[in-house]
Amino acid sequence: MNNPLRLVRVLGFSALALFIILAGVLQLKIAPQVTFLPQAEQSAYPDSALASLAIELRQAGIDELYKTLFLIVDFLFILVFGLWVMLVHMMRSAVLWRFWGVAIAALFMALDFSENMMLAVRMGLASKGNLDPAILTAEVSAVHWVTLAKFSVAAICLISAFLASRKRG
Repeated sequence: MNNPLRLVRVLGFSALALFIILAGVLQLKIAPQVTFLPQAEQSAYPDSALASLAIELRQAGIDELYKTLFLIVDFLFILVFGLWVMLVHMMRSAVLWRFWGVAIAALFMALDFSENMMLAVRMGLASKGNLDPAILTAEVSAVHWVTLAKFSVAAICLISAFLASRKRG
């Protein structure tokens, strides 16, 4: 592509569209049928709550939709958003901005991929519903902390991308 600014815009609008699809399906199709959504939950929850959520999803017949959202649509969002953040920063001439952009985008991508895989394992989505009883603890789930870290890094990515796109040089 000859115009990198056009690629940045395409990636940015694609990430936004994927995010809207994710949020819309979660809030309109899934949230009304379950007690909570771990991706939108800011209070702590145990792994056993994730197992209960998996049972609710199966009983409502939306477990495959949920699985598709997080193993396909969210995967695409993570890639597109991460590439967008990297490219916005790479368009700057300062090496520090470039390094910073790649670092925070990679951190966001790692956290979001990790969150998805942790959810898939703890909810039995990766094992066709066969949960290991050893993971059903009453302690705060590690997924909760990864989700909070992901939100923080995503905010940093957005703020930094905005600043990087506004600066010259």
